[in-house]
Amino acid sequence: MSRPLDRRDFLRTSSALAAGLALGPLPFGRGDEPKLRLAGIGVGGMGSADLGQFLQHPRVEVVAICDVDARHLAAAGERAPKAKRFTDWRKMLATMSDGIDAVHVSTPDHTHAPASMSAMNLGKHVYCQKPLTHDVHEARRLRLAAAERKVVTQMGIQIHSTSEYRTAVKLVRDGAIGKVEEVHSFSNKDWGYRGPAPEASPVPDHLAWDLWLGTAPARPYADGHYHPGNWRRWVDFGCGTMGDMGIHILDPVAKALDLGLPRSIVSRSEKPPADSHGVANRVEYEFAGTDAIAEGFRLVWYDGASRPDPKGWPIEELPGQGSFFIGERGCMLLPHIGAPRLFPAKDVEAPKVEPVAGANHWHLWVDACLGGAPTTAGFDYAGPLTEVLLLGVIANRFPGERLDYDAAKVAIPNHEGAHAMLRRRYREGFEVKGL
Repeated sequence: MSRPLDRRDFLRTSSALAAGLALGPLPFGRGDEPKLRLAGIGVGGMGSADLGQFLQHPRVEVVAICDVDARHLAAAGERAPKAKRFTDWRKMLATMSDGIDAVHVSTPDHTHAPASMSAMNLGKHVYCQKPLTHDVHEARRLRLAAAERKVVTQMGIQIHSTSEYRTAVKLVRDGAIGKVEEVHSFSNKDWGYRGPAPEASPVPDHLAWDLWLGTAPARPYADGHYHPGNWRRWVDFGCGTMGDMGIHILDPVAKALDLGLPRSIVSRSEKPPADSHGVANRVEYEFAGTDAIAEGFRLVWYDGASRPDPKGWPIEELPGQGSFFIGERGCMLLPHIGAPRLFPAKDVEAPKVEPVAGANHWHLWVDACLGGAPTTAGFDYAGPLTEVLLLGVIANRFPGERLDYDAAKVAIPNHEGAHAMLRRRYREGFEVKGL
């Protein structure tokens, strides 16, 4: 079994470019080989990695970049010197709408939906980092808007397109372990906070703090707590470990099993602090039966100090992150990110594992925008996957209480407090049409 890759390894090695044929005349670009005129919203951190991948595509022209941190903006400007620079993405879209074909959004979670929806409202293609949105209502609205406007979309779950994840999905779909009875997915990260309340401190000169807050309620800046690296810990801005890693690790589970949306969710976690996420979460989901999952199927998520107990499983030690599938004909371990490993039942012959080729997730989106094959992590797929994840985040606020989900109405009819968390209200001045 190959060793799991970390994100840096993946970014260094994910250079494969999937070929795509341009179909007919394109509505953007110039010359014999049209280019995609791309704007970046959020170009530090993962946004910097995204920008780097897009700059490697020969048919991408980065025409605008935006970041609330002047240091990030300057660094990105050195890599894309012809791009116009902005601090407020709303002004960028308003002033450059006619010169932009597509937008990539790589901000903290609470700005994903506002920026993505604003771009789609202008008919722009969108690549948005994971999780797709900060709350369930936004995920549903982005999915519907993308379909209505017929724009090309992709969520930044880049591991979705790796050989390891694609191979695991094919194995399960081909029946390598039979109907699946249980899946246990886990991450040892702990994007939560239990320390003293953050103390206000002066806003750095390089940071536009009010724009960083955006749709979120106003609060004082606190050095070391929010920007640039710890915002995932806070309810107003991020979605904890589930938002960071759950969206990756649950992706091949949802893809392989065609899970859809859950009927109910219950958290077995400790009660978290009022405005931050917990550090040891366990969430159990119930789904309707399908051709791929057995009656009574269980999906359980664990993070931080909460871990599955492998007693009785055909494996003694689990990796730090991944999923363990239990089927009627055997089991499968899928590390994050590593080759799937099969454990067939005693009377079942192990199938031969034929690796499925991987591809560059960013470039697949670019090619689709230019008329190539459709993306496989578009908002039609990313929206429901994000709903599943975010329902677990909500459940963690109400440990031990079963939440019944009415997917058709986007409602939790049996719990008023949880239902209220399906949709947040944007701060005045940051409202977005369609959200």
